[in-house]
Amino acid sequence: METKKKIKKKSDNKFEKEIIPSEKWLVSFKNNNNRGSVIPRVIIRQFYAQGYFEAYDIIRTYAEKLALEIIWFKEKRNCSHYLISKMFPQLESICVYCNRIFNELEPIPCLQENCLHIFCSINCLENHIRLIHRDTI
Repeated sequence: METKKKIKKKSDNKFEKEIIPSEKWLVSFKNNNNRGSVIPRVIIRQFYAQGYFEAYDIIRTYAEKLALEIIWFKEKRNCSHYLISKMFPQLESICVYCNRIFNELEPIPCLQENCLHIFCSINCLENHIRLIHRDTI
């Protein structure tokens, strides 16, 4: 007679941690500290978070750091088709040239039409243009 052994599957483990995928979120801020105008500026940024509470924590920290007012935030997939199809700057960006994390309200985009890179300073932009786009100057 054959003996049958029970094979325990990994999926039966009740203590296995559930993996929650990151979702893309949009947030809208109002900048009341605008020196150039009396009218406050509205800023929209995108970022990744695993859930509502993590998204709220990220946004709240960012808003406190830069003294911004949160207007709204929601998952990008639940927004209108106008907001879904448009690309927004990241909440905290990485400079392509110097690899520094920065969270400027107005990142500096590359001047070339087909280049989508953003920079933390004009110096990094000029160095990028000299190195990458030297043939088009």
